[in-house]
Amino acid sequence: MTDQEAIKLHELIDELRAKLQKSLKDVLQLRKDLDLEREEHQLTQLRYDTIKNAVDKIDRLNQPRPAVEIAADEKGVK
Repeated sequence: MTDQEAIKLHELIDELRAKLQKSLKDVLQLRKDLDLEREEHQLTQLRYDTIKNAVDKIDRLNQPRPAVEIAADEKGVK
C-alpha cells in the first residue's frame, strides 16, 4: 500500500465517521422530538378526558328526574 492510498483510506474513514456522527445526532434529535410528541399527546388526552368527564357529569345533572308519586290522604288534598 502506498502512502497516497493510505491517505485516501484515512480521508474515507474520516468522512464515514463524520457521516456516522451526523446520523447519530439526527437519530437522537428524532428520539427527543418523539418523546416531546408523546408527552404532548398524553397532556392532550388528559385534557380531553377531563373535559369529557365534566360534560358527562353535567349531562347527568341535567337529566330529568323521574316523576315521584305523592300519596294523597283519603279525605283529599288540601
